[in-house]
Amino acid sequence: MTQSETGWHSMTLNQWRKNKGHSYRSLASLIGASHASVVRRWCLDMDDDDFMIPKPKYMSVILEVTSGAVQPNDFYIRRS
Repeated sequence: MTQSETGWHSMTLNQWRKNKGHSYRSLASLIGASHASVVRRWCLDMDDDDFMIPKPKYMSVILEVTSGAVQPNDFYIRRS
């Protein structure tokens, strides 16, 4: 997590993945996703036609695996 003037905010899954040195494949394995291409779609920019929001069962795992650094809002709200 990073701190802004207004308090704490989280990061995108792709930022977290890069910071931790995970490939799409290793992150898929960690989360329990069926394939690396699924995770890649979660990591795309929101404007990308292939961007996909994880299902609720994966959101819980993402919260746990990232220790709360990646929040569900990070898939819906663009932060600069």
